[in-house]
Amino acid sequence: MARSLRLALAVVAGLGAVGAAEELVPFAIPADVDEGSLIAFASEAIAPDGPRVVVDGGQFRRGGRRFRVWGVNLCFGANFPTHRDARRVARRMAAAGINSVRFHHMDSRAFPDGIWDPADAKKLSAEALDRLDFLLDQLARSGIAANLNLHVSRTHSRVLHLPPGGASFDKLVTLFTPALIEAQKDYARQLLTHVNRYRKLRYGDDPAVAFVEITNENSLFMWGWQGRLRGLGDPYRKVLLDRYAAWMKSRYGGMDGLKAAWGAGAEPLGRNLLADPNFARAVGERGAAWQIELHGTCRASAGKAAGGGVRVEVSAVDGTDWHVQLTQAHLAVKKGRYYTLAFEARAAADKARTIGCGVGQAHQPWRGLGLGRRVELTPKWQPVRAGFTATADDADARVTFALGAGRGAVEIRNVSLCPGGREALAAGESIEAGSVGLFAPGETPARQLDRMRFLAEVEKAYFDGMYAFIKKDLGCKALVTGTIAFGPCGLWGQSGMDFIDTHAYWQHPRFPGRPWDPGNWTVAQKAMTDHPDAATLGALAARRLAGKPFTVSEYNHPAPNDAQAECVPLLASFAAAQDWDGLWLFAYSHRRDDWDANRIRGFFDIDHNPAKWGFVPAGAVLFAHDGLGSIAPATTVSLGRPADMLTDLAQLHLRYDSGLNRLLADREKITGQAMLSLRVAVALAAGQDERGRPETTSTPKLTWTVDEKGRGRYTAWGPRGLVVAGHPDGPVAVGPAQVRIAQPGFAVVAAAALDGRDVGASRKVLLTACGRCENTGMGFSADRRTVGRNWGAAPVRIEPVTAAVRLKLPGGAWRCRAL
Repeated sequence: MARSLRLALAVVAGLGAVGAAEELVPFAIPADVDEGSLIAFASEAIAPDGPRVVVDGGQFRRGGRRFRVWGVNLCFGANFPTHRDARRVARRMAAAGINSVRFHHMDSRAFPDGIWDPADAKKLSAEALDRLDFLLDQLARSGIAANLNLHVSRTHSRVLHLPPGGASFDKLVTLFTPALIEAQKDYARQLLTHVNRYRKLRYGDDPAVAFVEITNENSLFMWGWQGRLRGLGDPYRKVLLDRYAAWMKSRYGGMDGLKAAWGAGAEPLGRNLLADPNFARAVGERGAAWQIELHGTCRASAGKAAGGGVRVEVSAVDGTDWHVQLTQAHLAVKKGRYYTLAFEARAAADKARTIGCGVGQAHQPWRGLGLGRRVELTPKWQPVRAGFTATADDADARVTFALGAGRGAVEIRNVSLCPGGREALAAGESIEAGSVGLFAPGETPARQLDRMRFLAEVEKAYFDGMYAFIKKDLGCKALVTGTIAFGPCGLWGQSGMDFIDTHAYWQHPRFPGRPWDPGNWTVAQKAMTDHPDAATLGALAARRLAGKPFTVSEYNHPAPNDAQAECVPLLASFAAAQDWDGLWLFAYSHRRDDWDANRIRGFFDIDHNPAKWGFVPAGAVLFAHDGLGSIAPATTVSLGRPADMLTDLAQLHLRYDSGLNRLLADREKITGQAMLSLRVAVALAAGQDERGRPETTSTPKLTWTVDEKGRGRYTAWGPRGLVVAGHPDGPVAVGPAQVRIAQPGFAVVAAAALDGRDVGASRKVLLTACGRCENTGMGFSADRRTVGRNWGAAPVRIEPVTAAVRLKLPGGAWRCRAL
């Protein structure tokens, strides 16, 4: 007879030691697998002649069974451990339920921190390949499949003695520059045709190499893409403009056809809506049109510029550029009306710097109204002109200059905001001369749409071409994806791939000075559980393409966030309910040694972080072993019309950029909250659907609430497990179970049946819980947003959880063991 089992314990990352919640206690998870472990997963080796992972019915399958990826990333030198360490790493991962490793940043450096030969930057290192061969073999013996990334952080232009591409690692320009595409193909050829000495197979033929990714976070529509493309230098600018000229000639025949197509909607500039456009009155003075707005710890002052206009001296920044703003409010804009913001600006120093300019609401909720742009300034005065279509009526809009990206002075003058300002072509632009710019100061709608269509076609041609090269020319049998999907046009570019991928981070570190400065960074102390409307999970769900497997190959809530214990349980349970196909946590390790660290080594590594690695076994049950089930039926939202799909996608991209979640909320009223009970996919055009993807029983129950004090609580329940995350406030009913967390103030609890049965029939249940997690002696700032370089030492410590968990379990003798 089943009975109710009540556990009143302080539980930590498994079942742990009792202690007061305000006290941190050591909790190091060993680097070696305990042979007598009660929670280790059994795995089946991937034989050289074994079944491959394939796509069937829009899902991954292997040997006729559903295959869900529950994986981790390895980065830089961690891809090349010694043979001894490779055995240990593979066994530890498999015991925790990991079934795939994404090999990331492998192409960045020379061995031992990368794959390149130190003596020849165009060849792969024999020692690196031997270590990689051995690691792939050990992973395969442990049932763990590989995901090989072809271009992550290799700067091919440097090796080829070409000018810098602009964006880091040649991003964007690698998608259309022939010499850089050939360099990527050469690397793919060397890697995928290499024969693993331990498995006696080419990588491209090995069933243990299940996935290949063409390029990482690389798109013509990636973050800040318009500014990056505007700033292209030669030879990349010429390559793209020559291609654009050929595209326009093919489409319109010549200038007459182009002028006719682009002329609709042209409109001269109207009157300036701004008062005091040249800052004649002191900024910040009572009644002045222009004001300085400061937030956080930022400091700035405004005065007259020698050449006319205003000079703003920024003396302190905190990593958020809008924490120093120069604004003029009380402006009226009309929805659908085109406006032009123009000004002159310079960085009053010996180096370039970035500012933001935009038009948005001067009141709650402070939404943008159609313009938000970053501008690179130099010490020379430069004119800036930006046009936009207002997205809403607003009687109290404002122009804003965000100046907090760095310390130093910025000078601005001759500012105007005028209705109108659209023209088809600027003086001197010609198809024949190749002088039609990709961007112009005031563009008609037809010109904007043509740019989007052109860029989308360029991007899709690159990904389809690389896919064909890998599959046909190299004969690679792995499943191939291109890059993460950036908005409607980016999703179209990925539609020819075997599966769709994306990334997300909650409270990614910010760097107020130079990028990735290890001594100058912040991580906001926010729990995602408290902010469901801003959560990453709903935004991820909106990027899933109907009929294709969907994966998230990078995900983390970076340390030292006090609520990082929510990361794995929330992702695993939400992804299971949405019926996603693969998750790779970022990252297991960035180090080629130090596998016994027993401490948190940075923002992302989870191998010795009990707040994350401690929840990996439970996550394996909830997600990879289908412990929750998934919501059914699926809802498919069509983005465009079959007859003119690319035009529709381009228009949506112009309005929403990469924000497909905002598109779903606006058009379909599908919010992140709705996705707790609604499984979502998008189709590029009407008539596309899940194409035979099997429906599943609607079993999981998800809830996400926030009380009047802003304290959130997330729960998930399915046949084989449960999750409770957030702030204790009495007993919480989770399906037929009940959880009451006494302390600490924020905690996460997960239960998972390990024997393949439902919880109500299980004989082996893993209970995992954790509060805060940090190293010994971690040097937090007063606001706990940074530790600078003082990450502390081993052992890692956790905040124990005192809780009562009531589960209905089979009768008989039960024993509770601390792990």
